[in-house]
Amino acid sequence: MSVRHFNEPRDLAYGKAHAELFQGKESWIDKGSRKIFAGKTQRDLFIFAMALGKSRNQKFDVKDRQANIPVQNMPERQKWAILSIALAENNDLMCLKDENSLYKEAERYAEEGIKILQSHVDKWGADYPKYLEAELKDILQNSELDMK
Repeated sequence: MSVRHFNEPRDLAYGKAHAELFQGKESWIDKGSRKIFAGKTQRDLFIFAMALGKSRNQKFDVKDRQANIPVQNMPERQKWAILSIALAENNDLMCLKDENSLYKEAERYAEEGIKILQSHVDKWGADYPKYLEAELKDILQNSELDMK
C-alpha cells in the first residue's frame, strides 16, 4: 500500500561541486569503479550522506543545486528516512503537512554528509569501508545504551 505524500518535491538535489561523485564514469556509484558505492544509485548515496550529516548533527546550504534525484522513484523506506529526520527535529506530526521544506532540510544534511564522506575517503582511501564499519558499530552500540 502506497502512502500519500503531500507537497513532496519533484527532485532532490546535491551541490554542483559534488556532481562528479553522483554521476559520470568517475562517480562513486559507477558500476565499473572500485569505489565504496559502486553499483548503488544516486538516491542511495544521498540517503547515506544525509544520515551521516544527521548523525553528526551537521548541515550546510546546498550551493548551485543539481536536482537530479527523482523523488517519485524513491522507495517508501527512503522517503520515510528523510521524513523521520523532520519528525525527530520538530517532534510534531503536523510538520508532515508540507514535505517540500522537509526534503530541503534533508538536502542540507546530505550536503554536509558528502563533505564528511569525501574527507574520510581522502584520509583513509581504500581502508575507508573498514573505518566506516567500526564507526557504525560504535554508533549502534551507543544508541543501544541510550535506549536502556
